[in-house]
Amino acid sequence: MISEKTVADTWQRMSQTSIHQISQLVNQMRVEQPVVMSYLLNLDDFPFTQHERELIFYIGMVAWQMMKRGKKQLYQVTAERLREAEDFNIAILDRLSTTKENRLIEITQIILQEYSEPEVLHYIVEAIMEKDIEEPGFRDEYTGLAFVHLKIILDALIASLAPRPRMVA
Repeated sequence: MISEKTVADTWQRMSQTSIHQISQLVNQMRVEQPVVMSYLLNLDDFPFTQHERELIFYIGMVAWQMMKRGKKQLYQVTAERLREAEDFNIAILDRLSTTKENRLIEITQIILQEYSEPEVLHYIVEAIMEKDIEEPGFRDEYTGLAFVHLKIILDALIASLAPRPRMVA
């Protein structure tokens, strides 16, 4: 599990990254996680503004960096793993859409409590909900949709973790 300290340190480091370093990270992501990058860049069919799409890409990139710093080895997300994560999250949305409102919060809390990377998920929620006077965040009606897309990415990254190979002396 990624620690709260790792999440905070990564978030802080990424917030201080220069344009040149961001460009290098984008190139690194293109090599290491092409499926994730493609997913994050192809949200044109959704009602996000250009700024919201850029925020989703940035938050996804930060989450990827967090997952790389865990105790487990992060392997390349395959198209199949991403599809499985999409299917899983769509099934949850379908279940939630038919749930009575009074149980919705309870079910959501259970999902969050049992999540395998709660600190990274918490970062995603905070980043989506963050309101900045100088820069607009997500429009209220699209925060949930942004969350689902980022959770799909995080689920696919988690599914691509495996124990790190042991070093032989």
